Amino acid sequence: MNPSRTAEKIYIEEQALILDGFRLGRRVYSSGFRPDFIVGIWRGGSVAGIVVQECLQYLGVETDHIAIRTSYRGMQDYPDMIRNSDRIRVHGLEYLEDRLEAEHRLLLVDDVFSSGHSVQAVKEKLRRKLRQNTPEDIRVAAVWYRPVAGRPAPDYFVNETDRWLVLPYELSGLSLAEIRVHKAWAAPVLESIAAPDS
Repeated sequence: MNPSRTAEKIYIEEQALILDGFRLGRRVYSSGFRPDFIVGIWRGGSVAGIVVQECLQYLGVETDHIAIRTSYRGMQDYPDMIRNSDRIRVHGLEYLEDRLEAEHRLLLVDDVFSSGHSVQAVKEKLRRKLRQNTPEDIRVAAVWYRPVAGRPAPDYFVNETDRWLVLPYELSGLSLAEIRVHKAWAAPVLESIAAPDS
């Protein structure tokens, strides 16, 4: 199932995201990497992480898995966050801090990888917290890769684009007209509540 495209945005359907998540899991498996831990980065990475974990489990790879979250102060800080990872906060690492060891293999999963700053913030926070117990083999997987000049690519990805991506669960920033066209299944629910625009 191909994502719906407009001049500026790609609207990704749920089934396509799940299928690409299985493809991502297959790429990880085919590479020979067998993670002990899978960490989905909230929000979209938690969805992708679930699908990758299910795929690997089906293929016989047992993993421990969890979602963590990154955040920044708000949209006014978004441009700074894109430029560097210093302003990104990482939440929910306690479970990993209690369990990770240097010999473990860790897979960080996100839905979209562009600047890589969220992933970098997670790695830096883990290194500060775990010190010598930081896993030596940390890899990154993303369903979508949006290249940024001078920044590394994830270890595994399925799709590459320079366009804006609208994921199946996203509504913020969309007009009701866009929702009617690209998320028709959601329009009746939203229209029954309130219509911010048309």
